[in-house]
Order: sequence, then C-alpha cells, then structure tokens
Amino acid sequence: MFTVKPLESPLAKAVEAPMHGSTVEVHLNDGSYLPTGEKPRKPTHCVLTPKFVTQAERIHHLTVYEDDVWILSFPKCGTTWTQEMVWLISHDLDYRTASEVNLLDRSVFLEFSAFVLNYPGDTIEQVEKATRPRHIQCHLPIALLPKQIWTVRPKLIYCARNPKDASVSFFHHYRHLHGYRGTMPDFLDALLTDQILFGPQIPHTLDYWNVRREMNILFLHFEEMKTVTSGFQ
Repeated sequence: MFTVKPLESPLAKAVEAPMHGSTVEVHLNDGSYLPTGEKPRKPTHCVLTPKFVTQAERIHHLTVYEDDVWILSFPKCGTTWTQEMVWLISHDLDYRTASEVNLLDRSVFLEFSAFVLNYPGDTIEQVEKATRPRHIQCHLPIALLPKQIWTVRPKLIYCARNPKDASVSFFHHYRHLHGYRGTMPDFLDALLTDQILFGPQIPHTLDYWNVRREMNILFLHFEEMKTVTSGFQ
C-alpha cells in the first residue's frame, strides 16, 4: 500500500527535532482512485515519521461521513484561523462553546498522535469517536488522505499561503513547538530539498489546486482572507 524511504542525509539528520525524531518519505503505491483534476499528476509523497508509518493504514481506511468538514493545509498556512472560523460558521456563531472547549477538541488534528513521539492520546480514535458533524484538521497531502474521501465527498477546505511567509512561520513553529535547535539556513535548505515534515511544500499545494474545481472543495488563500477580514478589526 505504501513505500517508505528513510531520510538519512546529513541535512535530514541536522533538522530532526525532539518532538518527532527521524523522518521518512511515505509514498502511496496505487493512486488510481484519486481525482485527476485539471491535469493528471503523480501523487505527491510526504515526509513523515516512522511512527506515522505504523498508523498510515488506519488513516487510509478511516470511515468518512458526508457531513464531515475537513480543514486541510500545509503547516502554518492559516490552519487554526480557518478551523475556528469554519467551526463558528457551522455552529451558528456559538462563541460561548468556542471559548469553553479547546479548538483541538472541536476540530481534531487527525494525524497528530501518529507523528508526535510519546503522545499519550490517540487522535485517530478521537476523530472516529467525534460527534457528527465532525470537524477534522489535517496536514496530509491528497495521496495520504482516507480513501473514502473521494467516494463519500465530504466538505474539503484547503488554505494556501505565500510559501515564503509560510516557511518563516514554520521555522519558528519548529523551534518553539518541535524543539528544533538547528539553524534557519539548514531548516530552509531542508524545506527546499523536501526533507522537512509534511513536505514537499509546493507540490502539497499544487495537488490540491489541481482539484480545486471539485464540487466539494473550497480553496482559500491566506492573503485574501487577511484582506477581506481586515475591515472587521
């Protein structure tokens, strides 16, 4: 189902972080069920962790419901902002619940426990048991999403961002949350050579852009969202 290639270059080792450890490339072997979109593309692989590999089939075979709402993005592209906004819209602007219940419980990060070392919970199970309609956050590329997404066709919302801005934000995220202690040049070199978690960055977005005209997909741009909402501040 998947082909796994360890990333063992000196650069890949230099950008390992305590939160997730070593990294691997995960390739989907058969993507014939994926939508072709505007231009047929070979499914993009993803840089993940050995721990993820042990959970990949659970995600691949996850039961998907038509009333699911999936918030998708490469990291640091407006994910949290989009999650909160979409949850409020679909819950009649229930700010009270939003202030009392953590966003991670209202919009579960599907693969979080599958790549974070020593995480005590199981976010895949949390998604499975979530009350419908479920709100699900995910950074996986098209090729590694649950297979049923393309037959059940729930709502998919993808948020893209200027890759330069996203890269800088991701570097700081790596330092503050992942525990990365390396240099910014090493991080950016690894990102540009597809050796950073959830990369490759540009193909991740292009794969979703290619299927943006599917009826169940909404493709958003971080910069446009910021412009539109600036008048409400």
